[in-house]
Amino acid sequence: MEVVQQDHFDRLPDALLLLIFNKLLDVKPLSRCLLVCKRFSILIPQTNALFVAIPPRIPPSKPPNGFCLPSLRVFLSKPFKPFRRLVASNSPSTRRISAAHHSLNNALNKFQHVKSIHIQFPFSGNGIDLVGGDCLMKWKAEFGGQLKSCIILSATSYFPTEVKQLQEQEEERFLTDDELRVRIIWTISCLIAASARHHFLKKILLDHPSLESVLITDEKKQGKMSMGREELAEMRGYIGSFSASKLLSSMERTKVPDLSITLWYAPELELPVSGYRMKGATLVVIRPVDDGELMRKGLSDGELMGSGFDGDHGEEIVFAEAVKEMMKMKKSYMMTMNSF
Repeated sequence: MEVVQQDHFDRLPDALLLLIFNKLLDVKPLSRCLLVCKRFSILIPQTNALFVAIPPRIPPSKPPNGFCLPSLRVFLSKPFKPFRRLVASNSPSTRRISAAHHSLNNALNKFQHVKSIHIQFPFSGNGIDLVGGDCLMKWKAEFGGQLKSCIILSATSYFPTEVKQLQEQEEERFLTDDELRVRIIWTISCLIAASARHHFLKKILLDHPSLESVLITDEKKQGKMSMGREELAEMRGYIGSFSASKLLSSMERTKVPDLSITLWYAPELELPVSGYRMKGATLVVIRPVDDGELMRKGLSDGELMGSGFDGDHGEEIVFAEAVKEMMKMKKSYMMTMNSF
């Protein structure tokens, strides 16, 4: 008598398989699973949560002649050095943005019912290095139709307290002109990176109307942009009157409105709970000058912090303590920045 072996996957209900596929997240293995069998090819497109890592662009063999702006990949992954590049937008952006969207759409075209997506961009270089040394730079931005808030935490270096000889903590002092100039460049760089990611998302929203949650990060966990259902609905209303071609033919990033900026600075910051010390610690809270929603809600800068910054090996605890300690400081800088 011939014994017929039963495929154990046939015994699993569709709901359980979908739960497994939604836990898998990564679009690459999910795409491979589409080819396993007919049942998988029917169920996997119903996956509602995805993680997509954008591959790094292969650099050209020869550098282009003359001055040119960094590619969209650099805009999305990290801020960059020269100040004169921060607000210019005269590069051939349409080809770069179209290529990036084409790469992402190729990965998403089998998943038309996705509700939650995490997009990770490549990171070029070793991090922000505007002043030299092992810099820390973390930022997070919230958008609707335009920028709602941006929080930046930076330091020239940070390290466990025990690896350095203890010394008296420096008293609060004002930033020098050069130190302030560097931090303004950091701020503008982070805003450009955030607004470029927001612009990149516009075409994706048009192609995937079921999206309810979006997180865009980079592989070094330096900056993140997150949007929930309400923010995405606001963004759809904002871009509804634009055609896809007009979206891609515009500037490489969403225009940043007039901003109100609060900055705290500590030349050396001791974090007793986490056991770390930061040098040149800087916290920046950015909000639109004319933000009726935040004014109606009466949100303070502390409440605006929301969830923590991304990090590895418990770094989130260090960053959260740094934010808490810096907001206790009496000295702060208040600035405004024109739209750009």
